[in-house]
Amino acid sequence: MNVETFTDFSFGTNSYLVWKEGSKEAILIDAGASADRILDFLKRNNLSLEAILLTHGHPDHVVGVAEVSKATGAKVYLSDEDKKMVEYMSSAFLSMLGMSELELPEEFEPLYDGQKLKFDDIEVQVLHTPGHSPGSMSFLIDDALFDGDLLFNNSVGRTDFPGGSFEVLLRSVKEKVFVLDPETKVYPGHMGMTTVGWEKRTNPFLTGI
Repeated sequence: MNVETFTDFSFGTNSYLVWKEGSKEAILIDAGASADRILDFLKRNNLSLEAILLTHGHPDHVVGVAEVSKATGAKVYLSDEDKKMVEYMSSAFLSMLGMSELELPEEFEPLYDGQKLKFDDIEVQVLHTPGHSPGSMSFLIDDALFDGDLLFNNSVGRTDFPGGSFEVLLRSVKEKVFVLDPETKVYPGHMGMTTVGWEKRTNPFLTGI
């Protein structure tokens, strides 16, 4: 499986382009402020974008979704809980991130816990992992977990935004992430890749859960 990471320079948010070896059909996980680079990469590598899967609805993870979706025709997937959040996001919350407005696609496809999605030869298992936001989702593809702002390398996502809960986040990690194979790669919404086993052994926020 190929994973190309696009980290934007404003929020440090990771967007991930995923496709299988020998295939020309890809999916995008999150769409931060790297839309131009993502579209350029797709064009240069002759890749077709089949879908955009959003881990959650915070602006730094969705700011580029309308542009990428319009340019490629890819459907956009987001949980119902976070769909409500982005549709009614306050100007105060946007201004916290230095944004005045947020362009959204015309419609979202739903995501729910236990859902299985298939795009060409990419199979995605959807896991509801709230805590950072009420509708946060993680995506398990082969031996890789794309977990948004749930679990970082030796850290965890913040829980002080509306709908966040540190207790709920810890439960999500314990029940949905730490049950996976220790060798499972974790591609977070910020910072670099890690593994489930490494975080179980070393993450100071998760000791004893």
